[in-house]
Amino acid sequence: MSTDDSNRKRKPRKPAQRKNTKVTGERSEAAFLHKAANLGFGVAKPWGDSRRYDFIVDNGFCLHRVQVKCTESIRMRAYETRATYTTGNTRAVYTKRDIDFIAAHVVPLDIWYIIPVEICTPAPMLRFYPHRKAKKMRLESYREAWHHLQSPEDRDDGKDNIEIQAVADETIYADSPSSSDTLSSSDTLSVVIPSEGAGPRSGSAPQSRDLMFSLARKPIRLPKTAAPWPIPPLRILVTRKGKQIFPDPALR
Repeated sequence: MSTDDSNRKRKPRKPAQRKNTKVTGERSEAAFLHKAANLGFGVAKPWGDSRRYDFIVDNGFCLHRVQVKCTESIRMRAYETRATYTTGNTRAVYTKRDIDFIAAHVVPLDIWYIIPVEICTPAPMLRFYPHRKAKKMRLESYREAWHHLQSPEDRDDGKDNIEIQAVADETIYADSPSSSDTLSSSDTLSVVIPSEGAGPRSGSAPQSRDLMFSLARKPIRLPKTAAPWPIPPLRILVTRKGKQIFPDPALR
């Protein structure tokens, strides 16, 4: 049998059927709805297809416009998509006027990237490396970063933030290095008060005024009753943002 006869008997190969990208995008939108709802967000779908965003996410504090992007193939050893949309015969880049976040879905691994749009606008080509390490991985910090959609009150960074609302300094300085913990009534205090209009960086010299005690050299402690102004009792409240100190009105 000749080579020509064998080629004639071979059946032509059918081209591989391309996946419907619209169907893939719809599945990713359904996956985002399921994921966001399970995380406690309120999710709304805008009416029609004229908006640049796919969902409105309600965190109980504010609303976010979210555009869902998906990728399921590897190009240049990365999962790749773009933060762009079609307008006429060209493509435009998403900005803060269009959306607030892009939710990029890596379909084969079911991994989400929650990216603020201001990160995508200057560099709309989005490449993800959840399967390997690369030199430039600028978007990996946004992997499963659903906390970006939460309200500031619900975010927990694990830090014990302490905000001081009131403070009283009882330390003054004695004239003599061998002074005791209390000062006698004969001692005087030299208080340095900046001149009117003088700032911390201005070249004007401060003015010195003698009040009751002498200028400080060695730190000592005075009782609160010796302070020139009344010091209210303080109490410590434990709140969601950490310890806060407030005057106790019941102890005044």
